[in-house]
Amino acid sequence: MPTHHSSRFDFHEIAVAVGVEFDHHNGASGRYFSVETYGSGLAFFDCDRDGDSDLYIVNSGPLVSGAPRASNRLFRNDGGGHFTAGEEASAEADTGYGLGVAVGDYDNDGLDDIYVTNYGSNALYRNRGGWFENVTEASATGDRGWGTSAAFSDVDLDGDLDLYVANYARLDLIDFVPCDQNGVPVYCGPLQLQGAPAAFFRNRGDGTFVDETVQWGLNSDRGRQLGVVFGDYDLDGDPDIYIANDATANFLYRNELIRFEEIGLFSATAFNPEGDPEAGMGVDAGDYDLDGDLDIVITNYQWESNRLYRNDGRLVFSDVTAVAGLQAKTLPYLGFGVNLADFDNDRSLDMYIANGHVDPQVQDYDRGASYAQHSLLFANTGEGAFIDHSAVGGPGLKQHMVARGTATADYDDDGDLDICTLANGDRAYLYRNDSTVGSWLQCQLRGTQSNRSGIGARLMLWSGGKVQYAEVRSGTSYLSQSDLRVHFGLGKAHQADSLLIYWPSGVRQVLTAVTANQNLEIIEPDRP
Repeated sequence: MPTHHSSRFDFHEIAVAVGVEFDHHNGASGRYFSVETYGSGLAFFDCDRDGDSDLYIVNSGPLVSGAPRASNRLFRNDGGGHFTAGEEASAEADTGYGLGVAVGDYDNDGLDDIYVTNYGSNALYRNRGGWFENVTEASATGDRGWGTSAAFSDVDLDGDLDLYVANYARLDLIDFVPCDQNGVPVYCGPLQLQGAPAAFFRNRGDGTFVDETVQWGLNSDRGRQLGVVFGDYDLDGDPDIYIANDATANFLYRNELIRFEEIGLFSATAFNPEGDPEAGMGVDAGDYDLDGDLDIVITNYQWESNRLYRNDGRLVFSDVTAVAGLQAKTLPYLGFGVNLADFDNDRSLDMYIANGHVDPQVQDYDRGASYAQHSLLFANTGEGAFIDHSAVGGPGLKQHMVARGTATADYDDDGDLDICTLANGDRAYLYRNDSTVGSWLQCQLRGTQSNRSGIGARLMLWSGGKVQYAEVRSGTSYLSQSDLRVHFGLGKAHQADSLLIYWPSGVRQVLTAVTANQNLEIIEPDRP
């Protein structure tokens, strides 16, 4: 196994300097409500279609009635590497107890919309071109529960985006009794909470949705769902769903176009190699080994290690955590957000993991643990393994925090992917990527027959003798959403030899000799 990597990462934390001043409030009241420990997420997306990535950040507390509400915030990118905060009283500010966010153009009007999950009623905000309208009631998407991650995808391939909403557990604050440890009140663990079913809303195509959770076989309450990632894991042209469950077997739902079949056990992604469930938190999918299909990475509790599941085809996966060099390195950390992304543009997906414990008193009973933890950054060797570059990844990555949601985007349009992380009860951290990087290509897809966001489109890029595979995906990481633009590293190449796109509609599009170092808008062609 290689012991070095040619690229050197260099990330600097610059949130406040570029206008991203955001304080997260978790509503901690001293009553040990479990939801206080789970934090919130964030989303990069181009809300105004001006070609750059804006940033939406979710806030939480307080939970107690009568206290001032904490609001979400939209930060608009001015195109020069700086952000301007939106008004706290604007519609999209949403003062519910927020957790997650997903983005997608559900009404196919060319503008991406926002879905926010809350403890309580969720909210759908329709993008009106400069302002947002709360259409939760009109769209019938206001699921009430303990919402966590959400994601848009066209599961029935009818040209519009459907919506999957994960729920964690049943939690009644009125009759809530905290757990205790040796007579001391503590936050309840997952096994002390009853799981809750997800909600699946099928898009009717007229601006409204219908709840078809049961019809599509997605109503199991066996999981405590946290991370969600859509992906065409069997390459049959329709999106499947992978769910990270806390202390419960993970789910892999195979799409059969009229319903989903849960095949987590069959696929070998439900448990660890010993056959035990783990505390799944965040999840991402990407082709880390360049074999043309989506692999899965999932973050877990401290002393469990994270998991890397290699896709072996036919919906069968292998746990390659140890051989990839991730087992021992991730074991001492409690992981939440995770991103597979090519941070140095060398054509291979690297890995960023945001860490932080759930118990502020963890050091009182576990001297090997800490509440605030530093992030991890792994460089892909290109040979099926990862090398820990956390200590040499720049000063930004050395900060300790109680990290939760993470997302990536090239917010400053300099050709490399930056990272934003939200810390529970703390603030937002924006890491500008100042690494020495190779050439790149960034693709913005616009569907015409497929959904306008292009979500679910599959891309294959040939360059420098290598083939990269990627999909346009809503959701991912933990409670968060990375930029919908698909980013490819090209190494030293001056062009992509060819780019093949499989649109959700079935349209196949080929581009050749695509010049490197550009943001490319690709419009879905008419059927031949």
